[in-house]
Amino acid sequence: MRIRYLSYGITKTGGYRHENCLFESLVKHYAERGKVKAERYRRQRLFESLPAYLNLLIWAFFKAGADINIVTGRTAVPAILRNLFNRKSVWIVLHNYDEDDGKAARLTWYFERMFGLLRKYPHGRFKVIVVAPYWLRYFQETKGLKHVYLFPNLFDNAFYLPFHTAHKNAWVHLGQFSSKNDSEIFELAAMLSQKGYYCYFSTLNPAEARNSNGRFEVICFNGFKDYLEHLSRSCCSLALSRVKEGWSRTSHESILVGTPVIGYDRGGLGDLLKASNSVIVKDIHEAYTCITESLWVLPDSSFMQPYDLQKAKDYLKPICRD
Repeated sequence: MRIRYLSYGITKTGGYRHENCLFESLVKHYAERGKVKAERYRRQRLFESLPAYLNLLIWAFFKAGADINIVTGRTAVPAILRNLFNRKSVWIVLHNYDEDDGKAARLTWYFERMFGLLRKYPHGRFKVIVVAPYWLRYFQETKGLKHVYLFPNLFDNAFYLPFHTAHKNAWVHLGQFSSKNDSEIFELAAMLSQKGYYCYFSTLNPAEARNSNGRFEVICFNGFKDYLEHLSRSCCSLALSRVKEGWSRTSHESILVGTPVIGYDRGGLGDLLKASNSVIVKDIHEAYTCITESLWVLPDSSFMQPYDLQKAKDYLKPICRD
């Protein structure tokens, strides 16, 4: 049994961590039944004269030759075409698909070709893996896909427990620094800073770190534990995304360390907020009111159990059985 994970990027984003968790859980699942060869491949540039997206498609076509190939949406089409007439499987991890997020027309065309292939060849070798119930329904009902399965974001819950603290400062985690945030979040940060709150974004990119005239700070933390300690002492964490999210890793991590989350009901993010008894708002003004009047609630601890890493085999069973 050969299992390959074709990674589109190298930054340890929430999506990368989810895909990697799926890969490692699948390898462990099959290793208990026999010998497994596990392989990770990163995006590589093959031909200097070709555009990056063509390099990516060609690379994915030649690399997707394992018994099970875990790929992302952008590498799905070449992986499907490579394995149309053999017995090998392609697992396509689709964290979300927002038709109104401003993606390039070429990318929209590409995804529609991918959905068309999955509808034309609806057998169990080509599977779509999603991270939230919202997307399970969306891809089944709106896109008409047959083999769609849930494998949520899973965490080692025990790792986060030591960071859980009841002491909170007047710190507001604005979420991960990203273009996906509501553009008015900067106005919200300015309003909160005038009220004496310390506002900050987190980032994985050191080049993005900066202080914006005291209104907010963008922090690239010195390690994951430093980030969690800072997050646990914040009075709340925001998830004000303008796009339909797959999930929200930073929000999930906030909940695990006992920090209340305030966010929008957008895609799978709405599933996360509802399941954890977090606060759902409609705009930055409602968020401002909730923060300044302390209208939040502590996360529901029972939320954590279905998303513990030990549950991975339960989510894998129906996927592997098909």
